[in-house]
Amino acid sequence: MRPVVPLLPLLASLAAGCAVFDGPPEATIQGLSEGLLPDAHAPVVLVFDKPPVPSTMTLEIAPYVVDTEGNLGDEGGNTTGLNPFFIHDPVFGDTGGTDVLSADGTTLTITPSAPFPVGPQLVVVIEPGLADAAGTVTKVRRRLVFSYSGLLTCDAPAHAFQSGTYFFLVDVVQPINVQIQLFGQVDLDSATGAFNGQFTKAKRNPDPSRCTPACPSTDVCRLLPTQACVIPSTVAGSVDEFSDYVPNPDAPTGFSFSASGCAVDQAAMTAAFATGPVDVQVTQPMVTLRNAALSSSFTPDSAGVLRGTGALTADGVLLGTVNSGMGQGNLTARSIAPAEVPPDVPAPDGGAPATPDGGTP
Repeated sequence: MRPVVPLLPLLASLAAGCAVFDGPPEATIQGLSEGLLPDAHAPVVLVFDKPPVPSTMTLEIAPYVVDTEGNLGDEGGNTTGLNPFFIHDPVFGDTGGTDVLSADGTTLTITPSAPFPVGPQLVVVIEPGLADAAGTVTKVRRRLVFSYSGLLTCDAPAHAFQSGTYFFLVDVVQPINVQIQLFGQVDLDSATGAFNGQFTKAKRNPDPSRCTPACPSTDVCRLLPTQACVIPSTVAGSVDEFSDYVPNPDAPTGFSFSASGCAVDQAAMTAAFATGPVDVQVTQPMVTLRNAALSSSFTPDSAGVLRGTGALTADGVLLGTVNSGMGQGNLTARSIAPAEVPPDVPAPDGGAPATPDGGTP
């Protein structure tokens, strides 16, 4: 007769032989809802699932700007850097604000010297080496992406942002990788910060004779960053290549949409910029963005050009009739001097197109 083995002691013996994985400390952002925090003036609070050893904690809060492969500015051979707003370093201390680790080690409260920008996506970067008291160590970078809800109110004078024509590059990362070029003409009420904008697809200038020798009929002439004949779909390297583009407002390949929003002074020379949600429809290929919104933070450079970084978001992206989920892209933008604006950029509210002198015909 087969011996009877008691079940409970057997299970206990098996359980004792199984190692339980105990990972390194993991962090989340307190109050984050669907990637958004409600108040840019409140501290950012990180919550740890187990207390980290303070001497092992190095982190930054920076703009969330990635290349087409998802690398940050100091990753994958990139040399632009993180350009962080805030740094916590256990050796050199805090830069751009202060932080306090709670007595039980489970929360880190970060208070920046100035509010983080409303509009663009931001990222908490936790560097490798974060460890708990048992010596379990994080081997790779951790990213916590967030932004602020962008519920801007048009109820205060705005001077850091200006009316005019802008060039936007949106590098879409979800649901597909694609670059969108836009001209935006914006009329701002500086007394309230409210604006009306008209945003129009841009396409490469089709005139082949701009190059010497002229380009073949299959190509277009690109003058920046160096003269070359390229296929029309060649992406732009930066917003400073705006002069190689002309507006393309007409279906089936072009589009133009109106959006209103607010610009809010965040500092003497920095403005938050956000549009309200709007549906954008493209005929060819058939794509619809549901509740699309542009948001950015603008600051003038040394030459007085307003430059912005931010994001495009959409609650849903329909490829034909198939919902491919939320849309997300990284945005860069710059202002264009009136004399450099290409002809026929559509104006807000169906107004007359801009002309190269910055006025209307």
